[in-house]
Amino acid sequence: MRALRTSLIAFVLTALACPGPGHSARILGLFPHFGKSHYMVFQPLLRTLAERGHQVTTVSFFPLENPPQNYTDVRLESSVPHGVESLDISIFKPNPLMNVPILNTFLQTHGTVSQVGIWALKLCKDIIGQPAVAEALKQKYDVVLMENFNSDCMFGLMNVYGLEAPVIALSSCLPMPWTPTRFGLPDNPAYVPLIATPYTSKMTFKERFETFFLKLYLTYWYHEEVQEKERAMIEKYFGKTIPDLEELGKKYTSILLVNTFPTLNGVRPLLPSIIEVGGMHLDHSKKVIPSYIERFLNESEHGVILLSFGSLIKTATIPKYKEEIIVNTLSKLKQRVIWKYEDSGEEGTLSGNILRVKWLPQYELLQHKKIVAFIAHGGLLGMTEAISAGKPMVVVPFFGDQPANAAAAAAVGFAKVVPYLELNEKALTEALAFVLSAETRVHARRISSIWRDRQADPLETAVYWTERVIRWGNTAPLHSAARDMPLYQVALLDVIAAFIVAILILLAISWYTLSMVFRLLFGKESKLKMN
Repeated sequence: MRALRTSLIAFVLTALACPGPGHSARILGLFPHFGKSHYMVFQPLLRTLAERGHQVTTVSFFPLENPPQNYTDVRLESSVPHGVESLDISIFKPNPLMNVPILNTFLQTHGTVSQVGIWALKLCKDIIGQPAVAEALKQKYDVVLMENFNSDCMFGLMNVYGLEAPVIALSSCLPMPWTPTRFGLPDNPAYVPLIATPYTSKMTFKERFETFFLKLYLTYWYHEEVQEKERAMIEKYFGKTIPDLEELGKKYTSILLVNTFPTLNGVRPLLPSIIEVGGMHLDHSKKVIPSYIERFLNESEHGVILLSFGSLIKTATIPKYKEEIIVNTLSKLKQRVIWKYEDSGEEGTLSGNILRVKWLPQYELLQHKKIVAFIAHGGLLGMTEAISAGKPMVVVPFFGDQPANAAAAAAVGFAKVVPYLELNEKALTEALAFVLSAETRVHARRISSIWRDRQADPLETAVYWTERVIRWGNTAPLHSAARDMPLYQVALLDVIAAFIVAILILLAISWYTLSMVFRLLFGKESKLKMN
């Protein structure tokens, strides 16, 4: 009886200490990046958590429209543009150094990450002095949801204000090169390509060499050029010393929810702390297709191609000669084209078979039966929407994770890649012929079915893991022991060194033994001859 009573008491105490799904938790969301496409991935999760009764406070550049009653927005302010159709395409120009094979990938990758590093430092400087941010960070929370991208400034601010809560990292794209070590995740560059390179898991020697070098370089670069500079900013502003931001990231971070899924993004090694929830932003807000676009679709005899370069790239800034390449190629097709083009008229501008519109409900259009193909820039949201809808793609990547996403989609077989700098009529015509073929369209629908075949809905999965961390915090760690080991131990360099020393010792002993044997044998033989 005593044992039973003890067990019952322990059970009740555990139940009281570990709230169930119905528990109303205090949740803080920290999203210090200005890219709207990034935040669009996270919004459905934040809204759903609030609708489930949790108290949600979000610090971001994008307040939620029609938020639930228990949802509070803290709007960030910055002199950096918010990145909504603000990137001028004319900046993407050929560079003679890009023709040098050894420099090509390095320059492209370094150019991308150095830019996001500049943004991170500027945003950190803008954010650390904002009273609304300070007030939000001074409160108590059960869990913190934080974007894992180009900055760890928020970890420093959490430390300054004494905010002790488990952190769920959120990534709208493939993990950045410096992310895996935070979880002890193996990311062998022999078969795990970097986010900013146009490689798949099957790499040549040259590609593996470049990936290995870039992995080491970028990890070092991020620590020295971003984390250390952000730490210095915070220490200078508050007049106090804080720990290394990388160590704070390891201390606070519990799991990573990443907007990927192997059917599209390729198979990579994972840990229990890395949960793939690619597509969690889909099907959670229905937009109406404008009547004039609906009419344009339904009147098309051979189907319609959708062309959009997303929410960051301002399509209307495309150089005239590139625009002519696109128009000349598309005008020869029997299909109609809907082109997201910011400088079009209020209800679109129709030229031949091309309708240019300022805005369009992209996912709803991709699901429309009349849409037969998608021309896009390779952003992961658009790629996810295309594979979900089963529509083949022509991908014109510009920068960032776009080359990697494009390469992954091409490897699966439902996309053709035409890099922006290589865009010409011949390349675009051949790419369109591939994606418009009956074989590719059937294959795209099959890949879509595989992508959607999961044990649970991705948003449900994200909600479950969020509430699991709320219940258990960091008392149930899911990282590997490699997180807390130095590199020489993870790489077994000490073991390899011990093997080498052991072999050298064995060789020395063997050599000494053999020399003694020979000395004894030949020494006796020479003595007999003398006698």
